[in-house]
Amino acid sequence: MKFSTVILYVASATLLMPAYANAQDLSAADSTISGMKAEWTAENLRLSFSLKEAKGEGSAYAVFDTPRITTAEGDTLLLESMAFRGKKNMRYVERERHFAGKKRGKTNDRMARKLQSSPKSWLAPSGKEMAIGETAEYNVNISRKSSPWLWNRTARLEVKREKDGCCSTQELTAAHAGVLKYIEPFVPTFAAVEDNTGKAGELQKNNPVLHHISEYKPYTKDRILRKEKGALYVHFALDKSELNNDYRSNAQTLDRIVDITRQIMADTTSSVKIIQIVGLASIEGSVKHNETLAGARAEALKGYIQKRVKADDSLFEVANGGEAWTELRSQIEDSKFEGRDEMLEIINTEKDVNKRELRIKTLMNGRPYAYVKEHLLSDQRNSGYLRIFYDYVPDSAAKTINEATELIGKERYEEALKMLNTVKGDRRAQNALGVALYMTGDKAAGMDCFRKAAANGNKEAEENMRHLEK
Repeated sequence: MKFSTVILYVASATLLMPAYANAQDLSAADSTISGMKAEWTAENLRLSFSLKEAKGEGSAYAVFDTPRITTAEGDTLLLESMAFRGKKNMRYVERERHFAGKKRGKTNDRMARKLQSSPKSWLAPSGKEMAIGETAEYNVNISRKSSPWLWNRTARLEVKREKDGCCSTQELTAAHAGVLKYIEPFVPTFAAVEDNTGKAGELQKNNPVLHHISEYKPYTKDRILRKEKGALYVHFALDKSELNNDYRSNAQTLDRIVDITRQIMADTTSSVKIIQIVGLASIEGSVKHNETLAGARAEALKGYIQKRVKADDSLFEVANGGEAWTELRSQIEDSKFEGRDEMLEIINTEKDVNKRELRIKTLMNGRPYAYVKEHLLSDQRNSGYLRIFYDYVPDSAAKTINEATELIGKERYEEALKMLNTVKGDRRAQNALGVALYMTGDKAAGMDCFRKAAANGNKEAEENMRHLEK
């Protein structure tokens, strides 16, 4: 986990003279706190600073420093105390320690008892305490689990100071070190980029008749084409296979088919792979006649397109769907009329197609069929289903950018940066590159990338700039 560093706002460590000043009182500059730094994560704080009690007049005293973190709400976290001893004081304490428990039993030395009650050996080169004039280096780890309030409030770091002489203990002015405040680290926003699918991909957004070749599947008579979204239909008059532009909406549909096909074929990054046409006929008339009619309608549509876009035969898949019984069954299921269920029973059980037609025509004296003929059969007199399947040159840059974006989402910024450097010439990579640079410490370079991406209209980069320019 990368740490965000917050430098403490350092207040002056100048101390006031005690009211009971004497020849051995400490001067105003005798306490020094320096080099303070806080490194935060969401779950941990690394706090470091230097603490020093400079040499004053005489050496028979000791100063006990206790760093603590406090808030205005009353929260307090005490850090381990440190004893700073003058030369005479150190000799006296060492003598007291030597004889304590041997000749006089329990020591009467207040300073020794303080040291024993809050040992700070890990700070002291001697393993016990520091000498006056030496510097103690504090490196403290504080977990959010143990002190959750520290992540939610503004706190102060200060040092409580006590001077111990031969006859009394004096409380000195506390040294205020600075302010501690956790700030959620800023993580720039990012998003995947669109794959450059060429002209075909662009046209597909507004033309559902277009599909990538990976979605292609051959026609089978059990497919319900009317429920497959995006197909285009060209309609034919009853029992006719001639293509009439003025019939129903044919002119608009035919112009659309031709225009789409031309644009894709003119594009160098995409290509038409298959134009799929399924010819259909209504159930009216003999099966043989309708099979011939359906095939002729499909071929008529193929010829119309081929003549205008000069497409090879190899691009076309022309299927004869014959009588549109599957489509009719689906239409009846979605309708409500007298005899609906009885008609569906006939369609589902009668295997002989000619007998099936006769039975539904005579069902209930022809009343159900009259409804079907008026409302449903007209939609089956068409060329049927038509779709265009395309392919495009793979967009390797988009693939690299999006893989790097996934790494950024997993906080694997160094890996993402290496990948993005291979496509940094692609303007789509600029925002993601800015994020990777910013999160690996090169904030200036990251900002430059955000500016470039924002200038190209990248919304995430614009948001990042707004935040960072505050």
